[in-house]
Amino acid sequence: MNKDEFLNKYVFGWIKRDFERMMTGVRVHPGQPGNIDFFLALCVIVSMEFLGGFLLGEDRKFGNVKEYIDKCFSNPREYPIKILKDIYRNGLAHEFFPRGAVSRTNERPPLFVDDKIGIVLDAETLANDFLNSLDKFKDELDETKYNQRMQEIRQKVEDQLTKHRSIIDGLPKKSITSISISSTTSVANESPSTPPPPEDEDEETT
Repeated sequence: MNKDEFLNKYVFGWIKRDFERMMTGVRVHPGQPGNIDFFLALCVIVSMEFLGGFLLGEDRKFGNVKEYIDKCFSNPREYPIKILKDIYRNGLAHEFFPRGAVSRTNERPPLFVDDKIGIVLDAETLANDFLNSLDKFKDELDETKYNQRMQEIRQKVEDQLTKHRSIIDGLPKKSITSISISSTTSVANESPSTPPPPEDEDEETT
């Protein structure tokens, strides 16, 4: 898969559309559960961690997020990297319990301190800043670094599939006909001849 195919299909196709559908499909109901604020914040952070590696040409863990925000956000100073990593990314990813509060009001600044509850990250503002940054990501993405990072991903996927081959071979067999698949594995293993997903389908498995 070349750089343009990756941008059109994965970045502006699945990633962008998934966020748009998530945000418009689940409206905010103040004071009630189910506002997907935790999910939204985590998905944005890990998406930046994924895309930032392509800007660097290699995986530098959370350094990927710093690279992405520094190069693609118009307001990088509003997002202290150490806070995003230690308070939010690690808390959400490892425990699904952030070490600070998460709101969804779409107000600025995205990170602030409330007198009663302490530090707060607004997931809606973060998500909108991320969506607005994708055009800049497209402009910043270097062909050589893209290819380097894609090769790194391919090798990692191959290593993991080989490591767990005996378990994978024992899983039930099933044909997928009604959904499109987007994942790191399909990014790494997809051939150039793979047809694009139908226009009206945007579901995926992970």
